[in-house]
Amino acid sequence: MRRRLLLLLAMLTLGGASQGNAVQAASSPRSLESTPHSRIALPTPVAGDLRENDPWATRIQDRLAGLAPLSRAAQPTGRQADRAGELAARLQPLGRGVGRGAQVGVHVRDLHTGASLLDAAGDRALNPASNHKLLTAIAALELLGPEYRFETRVLLDGDDLVLVGEGDPSLQSEHLAQLAHAVRDQIDLSGVRRIVIDDGRFSAERFGPGYDAGGPGFSYMAPSGALSVQWNTIEITAVPEDGAVKVYVDPPCAHVRVVNGATLARRTALEIETTTEGDETVVSIRGTLARRAGVETLRRRVGDPGRFAASVFAAALGPEAAALPIVRGHAGERALPLAEHRSAALVEVLHSALKFSNNFTTEQVLRTLGWRMTGEAGSWENGTLALREFWRAIGGDADALVFENASGYSRRGRTSARALVDLLAWSQRPGSRSAQLVGALAVSGIDGTMRDRLHDATGRVFAKTGTLAGASALSGIVVDASGAPSLAFSVLVNGPVTGHAAHALQDRVVRLLLEPSVARG
Repeated sequence: MRRRLLLLLAMLTLGGASQGNAVQAASSPRSLESTPHSRIALPTPVAGDLRENDPWATRIQDRLAGLAPLSRAAQPTGRQADRAGELAARLQPLGRGVGRGAQVGVHVRDLHTGASLLDAAGDRALNPASNHKLLTAIAALELLGPEYRFETRVLLDGDDLVLVGEGDPSLQSEHLAQLAHAVRDQIDLSGVRRIVIDDGRFSAERFGPGYDAGGPGFSYMAPSGALSVQWNTIEITAVPEDGAVKVYVDPPCAHVRVVNGATLARRTALEIETTTEGDETVVSIRGTLARRAGVETLRRRVGDPGRFAASVFAAALGPEAAALPIVRGHAGERALPLAEHRSAALVEVLHSALKFSNNFTTEQVLRTLGWRMTGEAGSWENGTLALREFWRAIGGDADALVFENASGYSRRGRTSARALVDLLAWSQRPGSRSAQLVGALAVSGIDGTMRDRLHDATGRVFAKTGTLAGASALSGIVVDASGAPSLAFSVLVNGPVTGHAAHALQDRVVRLLLEPSVARG
Protein backbone atom coordinates (compact mmCIF):
# COMPACT_ATOMS: atom_id res chain seq x y z
CA MET A 1 0.00 0.00 0.00
CA ARG A 2 2.83 2.38 0.93
CA ARG A 3 4.60 1.57 -2.35
CA ARG A 4 1.42 2.32 -4.36
CA LEU A 5 0.96 5.65 -2.54
CA LEU A 6 4.55 6.68 -3.28
CA LEU A 7 4.03 5.64 -6.90
CA LEU A 8 0.90 7.77 -7.24
CA LEU A 9 2.64 10.78 -5.73
CA ALA A 10 5.55 10.34 -8.13
CA MET A 11 3.16 10.15 -11.09
CA LEU A 12 1.35 13.28 -9.98
CA THR A 13 4.65 15.14 -9.78
CA LEU A 14 5.83 13.90 -13.19
CA GLY A 15 2.47 14.56 -14.81
CA GLY A 16 2.23 18.10 -13.49
CA ALA A 17 5.76 18.92 -14.54
CA SER A 18 5.20 17.62 -18.05
CA GLN A 19 2.02 19.52 -18.83
CA GLY A 20 2.37 21.27 -22.17
CA ASN A 21 5.78 19.77 -22.91
CA ALA A 22 5.33 17.54 -25.96
CA VAL A 23 7.98 14.93 -26.74
CA GLN A 24 8.51 14.84 -30.51
CA ALA A 25 8.46 11.36 -32.02
CA ALA A 26 11.33 10.03 -34.10
CA SER A 27 10.57 9.99 -37.81
CA SER A 28 9.62 6.53 -39.06
CA PRO A 29 10.77 5.41 -42.51
CA ARG A 30 7.69 3.17 -42.70
CA SER A 31 5.17 5.87 -41.83
CA LEU A 32 3.36 7.49 -44.77
CA GLU A 33 2.03 10.33 -42.65
CA SER A 34 3.77 13.31 -41.10
CA THR A 35 5.25 12.54 -37.70
CA PRO A 36 2.73 12.76 -34.87
CA HIS A 37 3.75 13.17 -31.25
CA SER A 38 3.58 11.33 -27.96
CA ARG A 39 3.19 13.04 -24.62
CA ILE A 40 2.82 12.17 -20.97
CA ALA A 41 -0.82 12.68 -20.07
CA LEU A 42 -2.09 14.31 -16.91
CA PRO A 43 -2.79 11.65 -14.26
CA THR A 44 -6.49 12.28 -13.65
CA PRO A 45 -8.96 9.41 -13.22
CA VAL A 46 -10.92 8.49 -16.34
CA ALA A 47 -14.02 6.41 -16.91
CA GLY A 48 -13.54 2.91 -18.28
CA ASP A 49 -16.09 3.51 -21.06
CA LEU A 50 -15.21 6.75 -22.82
CA ARG A 51 -18.28 6.50 -25.05
CA GLU A 52 -20.52 7.70 -22.25
CA ASN A 53 -21.35 11.38 -22.68
CA ASP A 54 -19.35 11.37 -25.92
CA PRO A 55 -20.35 14.46 -27.94
CA TRP A 56 -19.37 12.91 -31.25
CA ALA A 57 -22.76 11.39 -32.07
CA THR A 58 -24.47 14.77 -31.69
CA ARG A 59 -21.69 16.55 -33.54
CA ILE A 60 -21.94 14.22 -36.52
CA GLN A 61 -25.72 14.51 -36.67
CA ASP A 62 -25.38 18.29 -36.67
CA ARG A 63 -22.82 18.11 -39.46
CA LEU A 64 -25.01 15.79 -41.50
CA ALA A 65 -27.91 18.19 -41.14
CA GLY A 66 -25.77 21.11 -42.28
CA LEU A 67 -24.31 19.55 -45.42
CA ALA A 68 -25.00 21.29 -48.72
CA PRO A 69 -26.64 19.23 -51.48
CA LEU A 70 -24.71 17.96 -54.47
CA SER A 71 -24.68 20.30 -57.46
CA ARG A 72 -25.66 18.55 -60.67
CA ALA A 73 -23.77 19.18 -63.86
CA ALA A 74 -24.92 22.17 -65.89
CA GLN A 75 -25.12 22.24 -69.66
CA PRO A 76 -22.15 23.95 -71.31
CA THR A 77 -22.85 27.08 -73.32
CA GLY A 78 -20.97 29.16 -75.86
CA ARG A 79 -17.35 28.25 -76.33
CA GLN A 80 -17.56 25.53 -73.70
CA ALA A 81 -20.37 23.83 -75.65
CA ASP A 82 -18.22 23.87 -78.79
CA ARG A 83 -15.27 22.46 -76.88
CA ALA A 84 -17.44 19.77 -75.26
CA GLY A 85 -18.57 18.63 -78.68
CA GLU A 86 -14.98 18.47 -79.90
CA LEU A 87 -13.90 16.47 -76.83
CA ALA A 88 -16.72 13.98 -77.37
CA ALA A 89 -15.68 13.49 -80.97
CA ARG A 90 -12.05 12.97 -80.02
CA LEU A 91 -12.98 10.50 -77.28
CA GLN A 92 -14.68 8.05 -79.67
CA PRO A 93 -11.55 6.70 -81.36
CA LEU A 94 -9.74 6.56 -78.00
CA GLY A 95 -12.43 4.25 -76.63
CA ARG A 96 -11.95 1.76 -79.45
CA GLY A 97 -8.43 1.02 -78.25
CA VAL A 98 -9.46 -0.70 -75.02
CA GLY A 99 -10.73 -3.84 -76.72
CA ARG A 100 -14.01 -5.57 -77.47
CA GLY A 101 -16.28 -6.25 -74.53
CA ALA A 102 -15.04 -3.29 -72.50
CA GLN A 103 -17.50 -1.01 -70.74
CA VAL A 104 -16.39 2.57 -70.28
CA GLY A 105 -17.88 5.48 -68.37
CA VAL A 106 -16.43 9.00 -68.56
CA HIS A 107 -17.50 12.29 -67.02
CA VAL A 108 -15.68 15.64 -66.82
CA ARG A 109 -16.84 18.75 -64.98
CA ASP A 110 -15.63 22.36 -65.04
CA LEU A 111 -15.22 23.32 -61.37
CA HIS A 112 -15.67 27.04 -62.05
CA THR A 113 -18.90 26.92 -64.03
CA GLY A 114 -20.23 23.51 -63.02
CA ALA A 115 -20.66 22.65 -66.71
CA SER A 116 -20.32 19.09 -67.98
CA LEU A 117 -17.54 19.17 -70.57
CA LEU A 118 -17.59 15.49 -71.44
CA ASP A 119 -19.98 12.66 -70.72
CA ALA A 120 -19.73 9.26 -72.35
CA ALA A 121 -21.99 6.75 -70.58
CA GLY A 122 -21.27 8.76 -67.44
CA ASP A 123 -24.31 7.27 -65.68
CA ARG A 124 -23.32 3.67 -66.43
CA ALA A 125 -23.03 1.58 -63.23
CA LEU A 126 -19.52 0.15 -63.14
CA ASN A 127 -17.17 -1.32 -60.55
CA PRO A 128 -15.02 1.61 -59.33
CA ALA A 129 -12.53 -0.62 -57.47
CA SER A 130 -10.46 1.55 -55.10
CA ASN A 131 -12.10 4.74 -56.34
CA HIS A 132 -14.70 3.90 -53.68
CA LYS A 133 -12.09 5.12 -51.18
CA LEU A 134 -12.97 8.65 -52.33
CA LEU A 135 -16.43 8.33 -50.77
CA THR A 136 -15.04 6.99 -47.47
CA ALA A 137 -12.38 9.69 -47.30
CA ILE A 138 -14.69 12.59 -48.15
CA ALA A 139 -17.35 11.41 -45.69
CA ALA A 140 -14.72 11.12 -42.94
CA LEU A 141 -13.26 14.56 -43.64
CA GLU A 142 -16.73 16.11 -43.55
CA LEU A 143 -18.04 14.31 -40.47
CA LEU A 144 -14.89 13.91 -38.36
CA GLY A 145 -13.02 16.93 -39.75
CA PRO A 146 -9.60 17.14 -41.43
CA GLU A 147 -7.90 17.78 -38.07
CA TYR A 148 -9.36 14.71 -36.34
CA ARG A 149 -6.68 12.69 -34.56
CA PHE A 150 -6.64 9.10 -33.37
CA GLU A 151 -5.46 8.44 -29.82
CA THR A 152 -3.65 5.46 -28.30
CA ARG A 153 -3.18 5.55 -24.53
CA VAL A 154 -1.53 3.62 -21.72
CA LEU A 155 -3.17 3.60 -18.28
CA LEU A 156 -2.28 2.04 -14.94
CA ASP A 157 -5.19 0.13 -13.41
CA GLY A 158 -4.02 -1.42 -10.15
CA ASP A 159 -1.15 -3.66 -11.22
CA ASP A 160 -2.34 -3.84 -14.85
CA LEU A 161 -0.98 -1.80 -17.72
CA VAL A 162 -3.91 -1.08 -20.04
CA LEU A 163 -3.23 -0.29 -23.70
CA VAL A 164 -6.25 1.53 -25.17
CA GLY A 165 -6.77 1.79 -28.93
CA GLU A 166 -9.16 4.06 -30.81
CA GLY A 167 -8.62 2.78 -34.34
CA ASP A 168 -5.43 4.59 -35.36
CA PRO A 169 -4.51 3.29 -38.85
CA SER A 170 -1.09 4.97 -38.78
CA LEU A 171 0.33 3.66 -35.48
CA GLN A 172 3.84 2.22 -35.91
CA SER A 173 6.14 0.20 -33.66
CA GLU A 174 8.22 3.34 -33.09
CA HIS A 175 5.20 5.04 -31.54
CA LEU A 176 4.63 2.11 -29.17
CA ALA A 177 8.33 2.34 -28.24
CA GLN A 178 7.81 6.00 -27.33
CA LEU A 179 4.83 5.07 -25.16
CA ALA A 180 6.90 2.34 -23.51
CA HIS A 181 9.70 4.81 -22.80
CA ALA A 182 7.25 7.23 -21.16
CA VAL A 183 5.85 4.40 -19.01
CA ARG A 184 9.30 3.20 -17.90
CA ASP A 185 10.11 6.74 -16.81
CA GLN A 186 7.11 6.80 -14.47
CA ILE A 187 6.60 3.42 -12.87
CA ASP A 188 8.46 0.42 -11.53
CA LEU A 189 7.65 -2.35 -14.01
CA SER A 190 8.35 -5.04 -11.40
CA GLY A 191 4.95 -4.24 -9.91
CA VAL A 192 3.06 -4.85 -13.17
CA ARG A 193 1.20 -8.18 -13.30
CA ARG A 194 -0.14 -8.19 -16.86
CA ILE A 195 -0.89 -6.12 -19.97
CA VAL A 196 -4.53 -5.55 -20.82
CA ILE A 197 -5.76 -4.95 -24.38
CA ASP A 198 -8.63 -2.44 -24.43
CA ASP A 199 -9.78 -2.55 -28.06
CA GLY A 200 -13.53 -2.41 -27.53
CA ARG A 201 -14.00 0.78 -29.57
CA PHE A 202 -14.36 -1.61 -32.51
CA SER A 203 -16.42 -4.79 -32.64
CA ALA A 204 -14.65 -8.15 -32.43
CA GLU A 205 -14.94 -8.83 -36.19
CA ARG A 206 -11.66 -8.43 -38.03
CA PHE A 207 -12.51 -8.84 -41.71
CA GLY A 208 -15.10 -6.85 -43.57
CA PRO A 209 -17.46 -8.07 -46.29
CA GLY A 210 -15.59 -9.02 -49.45
CA TYR A 211 -12.37 -9.95 -47.64
CA ASP A 212 -10.98 -13.49 -47.42
CA ALA A 213 -9.86 -14.60 -43.96
CA GLY A 214 -7.99 -17.52 -45.53
CA GLY A 215 -5.11 -17.69 -47.98
CA PRO A 216 -1.42 -17.04 -47.34
CA GLY A 217 -2.05 -13.86 -45.35
CA PHE A 218 -1.72 -11.18 -48.03
CA SER A 219 -0.96 -7.77 -46.53
CA TYR A 220 -3.64 -6.02 -48.61
CA MET A 221 -6.20 -8.09 -46.73
CA ALA A 222 -4.89 -7.28 -43.25
CA PRO A 223 -7.38 -7.53 -40.37
CA SER A 224 -8.84 -4.46 -38.68
CA GLY A 225 -8.91 -3.65 -34.97
CA ALA A 226 -9.22 -0.70 -32.64
CA LEU A 227 -5.70 -1.43 -31.40
CA SER A 228 -3.50 -1.98 -34.44
CA VAL A 229 0.12 -1.32 -35.34
CA GLN A 230 2.12 -1.28 -38.57
CA TRP A 231 -1.01 -1.82 -40.69
CA ASN A 232 -1.37 -5.18 -38.88
CA THR A 233 1.43 -6.59 -40.99
CA ILE A 234 4.90 -7.92 -40.35
CA GLU A 235 7.93 -7.71 -42.59
CA ILE A 236 9.47 -11.15 -43.11
CA THR A 237 13.03 -11.45 -44.45
CA ALA A 238 14.75 -14.71 -45.35
CA VAL A 239 18.54 -14.62 -45.85
CA PRO A 240 21.29 -17.24 -46.41
CA GLU A 241 23.40 -17.21 -43.27
CA ASP A 242 25.87 -19.72 -41.80
CA GLY A 243 24.84 -22.39 -44.30
CA ALA A 244 21.14 -22.17 -43.55
CA VAL A 245 18.06 -20.03 -44.19
CA LYS A 246 17.64 -17.52 -41.38
CA VAL A 247 14.33 -15.72 -40.97
CA TYR A 248 13.88 -12.29 -39.39
CA VAL A 249 10.58 -10.67 -38.50
CA ASP A 250 10.02 -6.95 -38.00
CA PRO A 251 8.87 -5.95 -35.49
CA PRO A 252 10.04 -8.89 -33.37
CA CYS A 253 7.59 -9.88 -30.64
CA ALA A 254 6.33 -12.90 -28.72
CA HIS A 255 3.03 -12.91 -30.65
CA VAL A 256 4.78 -14.08 -33.83
CA ARG A 257 6.23 -17.60 -34.05
CA VAL A 258 8.33 -18.73 -37.03
CA VAL A 259 8.22 -22.27 -38.41
CA ASN A 260 11.12 -22.42 -40.84
CA GLY A 261 11.28 -25.37 -43.22
CA ALA A 262 13.23 -23.61 -45.99
CA THR A 263 16.57 -24.83 -47.30
CA LEU A 264 19.37 -23.35 -49.41
CA ALA A 265 19.57 -24.24 -53.09
CA ARG A 266 20.64 -22.81 -56.45
CA ARG A 267 17.48 -20.75 -56.90
CA THR A 268 14.79 -19.11 -54.82
CA ALA A 269 11.34 -20.70 -54.68
CA LEU A 270 9.85 -19.82 -51.31
CA GLU A 271 6.34 -20.10 -49.97
CA ILE A 272 5.67 -17.79 -47.04
CA GLU A 273 2.34 -17.61 -45.26
CA THR A 274 0.90 -16.48 -41.95
CA THR A 275 -1.85 -18.26 -40.07
CA THR A 276 -3.50 -17.93 -36.68
CA GLU A 277 -2.96 -20.66 -34.12
CA GLY A 278 -4.49 -19.94 -30.73
CA ASP A 279 -3.17 -16.56 -29.59
CA GLU A 280 -0.24 -16.59 -32.01
CA THR A 281 0.50 -15.56 -35.57
CA VAL A 282 2.55 -18.35 -37.12
CA VAL A 283 4.91 -17.62 -40.01
CA SER A 284 5.45 -20.76 -42.10
CA ILE A 285 8.28 -20.82 -44.64
CA ARG A 286 8.82 -23.65 -47.12
CA GLY A 287 10.84 -24.13 -50.27
CA THR A 288 14.31 -22.96 -51.24
CA LEU A 289 16.41 -19.80 -51.07
CA ALA A 290 19.33 -19.12 -53.39
CA ARG A 291 22.68 -19.64 -51.67
CA ARG A 292 24.28 -16.69 -53.42
CA ALA A 293 22.82 -13.26 -52.74
CA GLY A 294 19.39 -14.73 -52.13
CA VAL A 295 17.32 -12.41 -49.95
CA GLU A 296 13.53 -12.55 -49.89
CA THR A 297 11.47 -9.88 -48.11
CA LEU A 298 7.70 -9.47 -48.07
CA ARG A 299 4.81 -8.42 -45.87
CA ARG A 300 2.16 -10.69 -44.45
CA ARG A 301 -0.76 -9.96 -42.15
CA VAL A 302 -1.01 -10.89 -38.47
CA GLY A 303 -3.89 -12.82 -36.93
CA ASP A 304 -4.91 -10.81 -33.87
CA PRO A 305 -4.32 -7.04 -34.15
CA GLY A 306 -4.71 -6.31 -30.42
CA ARG A 307 -2.40 -9.08 -29.24
CA PHE A 308 0.15 -8.15 -31.88
CA ALA A 309 0.18 -4.49 -30.76
CA ALA A 310 0.32 -5.42 -27.07
CA SER A 311 3.17 -7.84 -27.71
CA VAL A 312 5.16 -5.20 -29.62
CA PHE A 313 4.51 -2.77 -26.74
CA ALA A 314 5.61 -5.37 -24.17
CA ALA A 315 8.84 -6.02 -26.07
CA ALA A 316 9.54 -2.27 -26.10
CA LEU A 317 9.06 -2.13 -22.33
CA GLY A 318 12.04 -4.46 -21.93
CA PRO A 319 12.85 -8.07 -21.00
CA GLU A 320 11.07 -7.83 -17.65
CA ALA A 321 7.78 -7.04 -19.39
CA ALA A 322 8.10 -9.04 -22.62
CA ALA A 323 6.90 -12.23 -20.92
CA LEU A 324 3.94 -10.66 -19.09
CA PRO A 325 0.53 -12.25 -19.69
CA ILE A 326 -1.62 -10.39 -22.25
CA VAL A 327 -5.39 -10.41 -21.78
CA ARG A 328 -8.39 -8.49 -23.10
CA GLY A 329 -10.37 -6.16 -20.86
CA HIS A 330 -10.93 -2.47 -20.28
CA ALA A 331 -9.64 0.26 -18.02
CA GLY A 332 -11.44 0.74 -14.72
CA GLU A 333 -13.03 3.99 -13.63
CA ARG A 334 -10.03 5.04 -11.55
CA ALA A 335 -7.31 4.02 -13.99
CA LEU A 336 -4.49 6.55 -14.18
CA PRO A 337 -3.18 7.78 -17.56
CA LEU A 338 0.55 7.34 -18.06
CA ALA A 339 1.14 8.19 -21.73
CA GLU A 340 -0.70 9.07 -24.91
CA HIS A 341 0.06 9.03 -28.62
CA ARG A 342 -1.91 11.21 -31.02
CA SER A 343 -1.78 10.56 -34.73
CA ALA A 344 -1.22 13.08 -37.46
CA ALA A 345 -4.34 14.91 -38.64
CA LEU A 346 -6.88 12.75 -40.50
CA VAL A 347 -6.18 14.44 -43.83
CA GLU A 348 -2.54 13.29 -43.52
CA VAL A 349 -3.45 9.80 -42.29
CA LEU A 350 -5.55 9.46 -45.45
CA HIS A 351 -2.42 9.76 -47.62
CA SER A 352 -1.82 6.02 -47.26
CA ALA A 353 -5.40 5.28 -48.39
CA LEU A 354 -5.50 7.70 -51.32
CA LYS A 355 -1.92 8.03 -52.52
CA PHE A 356 -1.00 4.38 -51.95
CA SER A 357 -4.47 2.75 -51.95
CA ASN A 358 -4.03 1.13 -48.53
CA ASN A 359 -7.17 -0.91 -47.83
CA PHE A 360 -6.43 -1.23 -44.11
CA THR A 361 -6.38 2.52 -43.51
CA THR A 362 -9.73 2.96 -45.21
CA GLU A 363 -11.44 0.18 -43.26
CA GLN A 364 -10.13 1.64 -39.98
CA VAL A 365 -11.57 5.04 -40.93
CA LEU A 366 -14.94 3.49 -41.81
CA ARG A 367 -15.21 1.74 -38.43
CA THR A 368 -14.14 4.93 -36.65
CA LEU A 369 -16.97 6.75 -38.42
CA GLY A 370 -19.40 4.07 -37.30
CA TRP A 371 -18.19 4.26 -33.69
CA ARG A 372 -18.27 8.04 -33.54
CA MET A 373 -21.67 8.36 -35.21
CA THR A 374 -23.50 5.72 -33.17
CA GLY A 375 -21.55 5.51 -29.91
CA GLU A 376 -21.47 1.73 -30.41
CA ALA A 377 -18.41 -0.37 -31.20
CA GLY A 378 -17.29 0.46 -34.73
CA SER A 379 -18.29 -2.21 -37.22
CA TRP A 380 -18.80 -2.54 -40.95
CA GLU A 381 -22.52 -2.36 -40.31
CA ASN A 382 -22.57 1.00 -38.54
CA GLY A 383 -19.69 2.26 -40.69
CA THR A 384 -21.74 1.49 -43.79
CA LEU A 385 -24.68 3.24 -42.13
CA ALA A 386 -22.49 6.33 -41.70
CA LEU A 387 -21.55 6.33 -45.40
CA ARG A 388 -25.15 5.88 -46.50
CA GLU A 389 -26.32 8.63 -44.16
CA PHE A 390 -23.66 10.93 -45.58
CA TRP A 391 -24.65 10.08 -49.18
CA ARG A 392 -28.33 10.65 -48.36
CA ALA A 393 -27.60 13.95 -46.58
CA ILE A 394 -25.93 15.43 -49.66
CA GLY A 395 -28.74 14.24 -51.91
CA GLY A 396 -26.93 11.37 -53.56
CA ASP A 397 -28.99 8.93 -55.58
CA ALA A 398 -29.27 5.74 -53.52
CA ASP A 399 -29.40 3.67 -56.73
CA ALA A 400 -26.07 5.12 -57.88
CA LEU A 401 -24.10 3.47 -55.09
CA VAL A 402 -23.54 -0.22 -54.31
CA PHE A 403 -20.71 -1.21 -52.02
CA GLU A 404 -19.56 -3.87 -49.53
CA ASN A 405 -16.76 -2.21 -47.60
CA ALA A 406 -14.78 1.02 -47.24
CA SER A 407 -11.97 0.36 -49.69
CA GLY A 408 -13.69 -0.90 -52.85
CA TYR A 409 -12.06 -4.31 -52.61
CA SER A 410 -15.22 -5.91 -53.96
CA ARG A 411 -16.70 -7.67 -56.96
CA ARG A 412 -20.13 -6.27 -56.14
CA GLY A 413 -19.30 -2.57 -55.89
CA ARG A 414 -20.95 -0.30 -58.45
CA THR A 415 -21.18 3.42 -59.07
CA SER A 416 -20.87 5.76 -62.06
CA ALA A 417 -18.28 8.19 -63.35
CA ARG A 418 -20.83 10.98 -63.02
CA ALA A 419 -21.53 10.14 -59.34
CA LEU A 420 -17.81 10.19 -58.55
CA VAL A 421 -17.39 13.56 -60.27
CA ASP A 422 -20.47 14.88 -58.44
CA LEU A 423 -18.72 13.96 -55.20
CA LEU A 424 -15.31 15.37 -56.17
CA ALA A 425 -16.81 18.64 -57.39
CA TRP A 426 -18.91 18.91 -54.23
CA SER A 427 -15.81 18.47 -52.07
CA GLN A 428 -14.28 21.58 -53.66
CA ARG A 429 -17.14 23.91 -52.71
CA PRO A 430 -16.24 27.03 -50.65
CA GLY A 431 -15.85 26.26 -46.94
CA SER A 432 -15.72 22.50 -47.49
CA ARG A 433 -14.09 20.37 -44.79
CA SER A 434 -13.08 17.93 -47.51
CA ALA A 435 -11.41 20.46 -49.82
CA GLN A 436 -8.04 19.29 -48.49
CA LEU A 437 -8.70 15.91 -50.09
CA VAL A 438 -6.81 17.06 -53.18
CA GLY A 439 -3.52 17.17 -51.29
CA ALA A 440 -4.00 13.58 -50.11
CA LEU A 441 -4.38 12.21 -53.65
CA ALA A 442 -1.55 10.72 -55.72
CA VAL A 443 0.16 13.31 -57.92
CA SER A 444 1.02 12.63 -61.56
CA GLY A 445 4.72 11.97 -62.08
CA ILE A 446 5.51 12.60 -58.41
CA ASP A 447 4.16 10.15 -55.84
CA GLY A 448 1.90 7.29 -54.88
CA THR A 449 0.16 5.21 -57.55
CA MET A 450 0.52 8.12 -60.04
CA ARG A 451 4.28 8.36 -59.72
CA ASP A 452 4.92 6.58 -63.02
CA ARG A 453 1.98 8.01 -64.95
CA LEU A 454 1.48 11.24 -66.92
CA HIS A 455 5.06 12.46 -66.64
CA ASP A 456 4.20 14.99 -69.35
CA ALA A 457 1.76 16.50 -66.84
CA THR A 458 3.86 16.27 -63.69
CA GLY A 459 2.16 17.96 -60.77
CA ARG A 460 -1.02 18.80 -62.73
CA VAL A 461 -3.19 15.76 -61.97
CA PHE A 462 -4.27 14.70 -58.46
CA ALA A 463 -6.05 11.37 -58.71
CA LYS A 464 -7.16 8.11 -57.14
CA THR A 465 -6.40 4.97 -59.09
CA GLY A 466 -8.35 1.73 -58.80
CA THR A 467 -7.46 -1.75 -59.97
CA LEU A 468 -9.17 -5.12 -59.71
CA ALA A 469 -9.35 -8.01 -62.17
CA GLY A 470 -11.77 -6.69 -64.78
CA ALA A 471 -11.97 -3.17 -63.33
CA SER A 472 -9.78 -0.10 -63.67
CA ALA A 473 -10.58 3.44 -62.53
CA LEU A 474 -9.03 6.88 -62.45
CA SER A 475 -10.83 9.82 -60.85
CA GLY A 476 -9.50 13.11 -59.65
CA ILE A 477 -8.76 16.78 -60.11
CA VAL A 478 -6.81 18.68 -62.77
CA VAL A 479 -5.25 21.90 -61.53
CA ASP A 480 -4.56 24.98 -63.64
CA ALA A 481 -1.21 26.68 -64.11
CA SER A 482 -1.60 28.48 -60.77
CA GLY A 483 -2.27 25.19 -58.93
CA ALA A 484 -5.99 25.85 -58.38
CA PRO A 485 -8.42 22.95 -59.00
CA SER A 486 -10.11 23.52 -62.37
CA LEU A 487 -11.58 20.23 -63.62
CA ALA A 488 -12.97 17.08 -61.98
CA PHE A 489 -12.97 13.84 -63.97
CA SER A 490 -13.62 10.12 -63.74
CA VAL A 491 -12.79 7.36 -66.23
CA LEU A 492 -14.10 3.89 -65.30
CA VAL A 493 -13.25 0.83 -67.39
CA ASN A 494 -14.72 -2.65 -66.79
CA GLY A 495 -14.54 -5.92 -68.69
CA PRO A 496 -11.87 -8.11 -70.28
CA VAL A 497 -9.35 -5.28 -70.50
CA THR A 498 -5.65 -5.32 -69.66
CA GLY A 499 -4.40 -2.83 -67.10
CA HIS A 500 -2.10 -1.34 -69.74
CA ALA A 501 -4.99 -0.67 -72.15
CA ALA A 502 -7.18 0.82 -69.42
CA HIS A 503 -4.39 3.08 -68.17
CA ALA A 504 -3.61 4.20 -71.71
CA LEU A 505 -7.24 5.25 -72.27
CA GLN A 506 -7.45 7.04 -68.92
CA ASP A 507 -4.20 8.89 -69.49
CA ARG A 508 -5.24 9.96 -73.01
CA VAL A 509 -8.52 11.37 -71.69
CA VAL A 510 -6.63 13.33 -69.04
CA ARG A 511 -4.20 14.67 -71.64
CA LEU A 512 -7.17 16.04 -73.59
CA LEU A 513 -8.23 17.91 -70.46
CA LEU A 514 -4.80 19.44 -70.04
CA GLU A 515 -4.96 21.26 -73.35
CA PRO A 516 -5.06 25.04 -72.73
CA SER A 517 -8.31 25.53 -74.62
CA VAL A 518 -10.12 23.08 -72.28
CA ALA A 519 -8.84 24.72 -69.11
CA ARG A 520 -9.87 28.16 -70.39
CA GLY A 521 -13.26 26.93 -71.63
